[in-house]
Amino acid sequence: MRNDLIRAILNCGADDLSILDDSEADMFKIVEQMRFEGLELTLNGIMEEIFKEGIFRMDEAVKAEKKRLETEEYEGTLTEAGFEQLEAIRRYNLSPQNDFTYYVNCLDTHLSCDSSKKEIYEEMFEQEMQGLMDYTGFNIEG
Repeated sequence: MRNDLIRAILNCGADDLSILDDSEADMFKIVEQMRFEGLELTLNGIMEEIFKEGIFRMDEAVKAEKKRLETEEYEGTLTEAGFEQLEAIRRYNLSPQNDFTYYVNCLDTHLSCDSSKKEIYEEMFEQEMQGLMDYTGFNIEG
């Protein structure tokens, strides 16, 4: 009976609920925010909010690293490794909001990164990429 109620509320099948199993997102916080914004509480809607937040966090990390490196460049303290990293950020125009996409449809849900940039993210933002996968519960395709 409880599963039927949850499935009815979230508008999904029994197996579909498994897409939430590996996510480290705070479901209470996600649902609270969705209610505050007047969004419909469905499984797909919840996953969309999780992906948006995860990508936002990645975007903030890239911006912070770029700003840190630009500050070091301005101050003349940028190392050779830092220079290479800053050049890669600029050359590939890294922007998680544009480079990461997701598709939400219950069990067909997935998270992707622009294949021409995925390796750069994996090299330069390894911890952040792992954080994104942990938060969403999905491996990053690309």
